[in-house]
Amino acid sequence: MKQPCFDCPFNKSVRYALSPEKAHDILEAITHDKAFHCHKTVDYSDSHEGRVTSDSKLCFGAVLFLENTVKGGCRSNVMFRLGLMCKEFKLDDLRQDESVYQSFEEFLEEVVYSP
Repeated sequence: MKQPCFDCPFNKSVRYALSPEKAHDILEAITHDKAFHCHKTVDYSDSHEGRVTSDSKLCFGAVLFLENTVKGGCRSNVMFRLGLMCKEFKLDDLRQDESVYQSFEEFLEEVVYSP
């Protein structure tokens, strides 16, 4: 995994419509040592929320978002550090990525729908 998928919620060119609660939950998770998995690798067959399986992969868009926004980057999250140790992605793959949101404010401004 070396780039976010083309419809990653952290990709600025994608227009998501998340509830404010869901957007805040995602940011809360990735800044508090929880994993955030790529939506393409989560099983949504039984629920709208989805189920993480043994085949689920970490969201590379979230990895890059943390690199862009948080001191310590993705290594500030224990689950993403584990992803590094398990070679799910490599530090060499990480870079400042302009296609991914550059701040929490920008993410919330763009992905939250206005009812």
